[in-house]
Amino acid sequence: MLPIAPGIIPFGAVMGTVSADAHMSFFQTVSMNAIVFAGASQIAAVELMKYQAAIWVVVATGLIINLRFLLYSAALSPVVQQEPFAKKLFSAFCVTDQSYAVMSAKQDKFRTNHEAVEFYIGSCVCMLIVWHSSVMAGYVFGNFAPKSISLDYAIPLSFVALLIPTLKNHKYILVAIFSSVVSLLLNDLPYRTGLMATALLGIAVAYFLTRKKGDA
Repeated sequence: MLPIAPGIIPFGAVMGTVSADAHMSFFQTVSMNAIVFAGASQIAAVELMKYQAAIWVVVATGLIINLRFLLYSAALSPVVQQEPFAKKLFSAFCVTDQSYAVMSAKQDKFRTNHEAVEFYIGSCVCMLIVWHSSVMAGYVFGNFAPKSISLDYAIPLSFVALLIPTLKNHKYILVAIFSSVVSLLLNDLPYRTGLMATALLGIAVAYFLTRKKGDA
């Protein structure tokens, strides 16, 4: 997780700064951070609340942005199937792009599913510590980067950092290029459904490219 942490810190600082600018209390910010634990949807929700959007709009927006976690959960389900309920619950709560990406990138090195779960939980704990610390720092100190540096760019860059190590061969690269183009084309779909549509289309293309050799 150490190479990913530098991308998480400014992302969390943006979240903390946005919360402070929206006049949320420190307790409200920390509570939302602990309950929701999903950066992109948290930022969107706070921005909507700042402009006094209806509560159902805030909740619906968060749910739609987080639909991608359904895909991650489906992939994790066989791995945690034999684990105790407490581990399943913690694993489900801690699903993030970063922890899932790290585990899936190392999956061929695990001898058992239990070993994969232990590794995944370790990455989740690291993510929790870095995320909560950076959000609190952002709330207290604001944008602590120089004004010439926009922390907002750290959000997409943190996801790019997760993508690059997964491009193992030309099939992965083709799926990445396809998904990039489709995401731009579908960017204007309402309620951010373009993200979910792109994910599903990307999965379909990946399945088509790998089905012959059974390495999907």
